[in-house]
Amino acid sequence: MRLPQLTTDLLQAKADIEQYGYCFIADVIDPDQIQVLKERLTQQARAEKQCGLAFEDGGPSQNWGDFRHEDGSLRQDAFTEASGGCNQRVWMLVNKGQVFVDMLSHPTIRKFIDMLLGEDYLLSSHSANIVKPGNVAMRLHTDQWWMPAPTRRERQPLPAGSMNRERFDVDEVPPTMIAPRVAANVLWLLEPFSQENGGTLVVPGSHLYGRQPDSDMASVVATAPEGTALILDGRTWHGTGANVGGGSRQAILTTFCAPQFRPQENYCLGTDKSVLAKAGPDLLALFGYKIWNAYGRIESPMAEFVQPDEDIVRELYPDE
Repeated sequence: MRLPQLTTDLLQAKADIEQYGYCFIADVIDPDQIQVLKERLTQQARAEKQCGLAFEDGGPSQNWGDFRHEDGSLRQDAFTEASGGCNQRVWMLVNKGQVFVDMLSHPTIRKFIDMLLGEDYLLSSHSANIVKPGNVAMRLHTDQWWMPAPTRRERQPLPAGSMNRERFDVDEVPPTMIAPRVAANVLWLLEPFSQENGGTLVVPGSHLYGRQPDSDMASVVATAPEGTALILDGRTWHGTGANVGGGSRQAILTTFCAPQFRPQENYCLGTDKSVLAKAGPDLLALFGYKIWNAYGRIESPMAEFVQPDEDIVRELYPDE
């Protein structure tokens, strides 16, 4: 079975992602950029660890398992090394260095995301995953698990607001009926991906299955050299692999979604003001400040952008 190969031809990459659900775009980050990104990421991860802010997951006894108390409340210590976490996630990279912000304007990647998602889309998340030895493989999942699946018109489906990462609506519909792609994930390889160091597992062609992962399926390791962009269709079954080697591997994960959907990271609330002050229209649009077909507005739908410090119209009374 032929699987996607490294390419710089975006049309070939598009053909690969349409057939297999993922593709490799070669040499999107040069060696000097990789070094800068790795140094900044390593510094940030170490500092967050020292400050007790590290988010750690993927350990043998804690692999996105039970992170709630019996009463349903969140366990604040669930994703820590003390609770069994192994890999370290670094969230909201837009606040953690201009080098991370600059990645969002990469011309090749943005051109390709335009090809996948269209003229308008949002930044859903921009984070990093440092996969460490001793972790376990992540359960297979998709990046648009929240997308309601097709169903028969005479059937009452699971309400969309009742969906969660463990609960999906499942119906027997013709296999030709699948949800469209509305998200895409870019994995920027700061180090080579291999089977030994926990390279991402993918199930080729699973983006066309029309369902969420519901059984053990044969996966392959998305192996590629550093500097590559591994791009996944939002419907593709995938997960972090088990690192059985002797060192950590680093990657940056950037997810984009169509403007109808809710991003993972809340950039309108969480982006540092110093970042917003330097952001141009394109970046502000990615962050969700651009009004899309009257959605995302504060008052008039005629405005093009909302402003971070925009005055809101409060309760008013006319003069007597």
